[in-house]
Amino acid sequence: MTALRTALSRFRAFLDVMDAAITASAAVRSHHAPAMADLRRLGIEPTRATMAAMSRA
Repeated sequence: MTALRTALSRFRAFLDVMDAAITASAAVRSHHAPAMADLRRLGIEPTRATMAAMSRA
């Protein structure tokens, strides 16, 4: 049972990262700043410079 829980946990983590990537990508495409929580989930530290660069894209 532990192996199944580990596999499901890893799959859920993968889906969380994919959700954050898709949401951040959609925000940038529509010329909006992505949510800070999504950037953190992707390993990007949301600083002012990062947010400014993303909003210009």
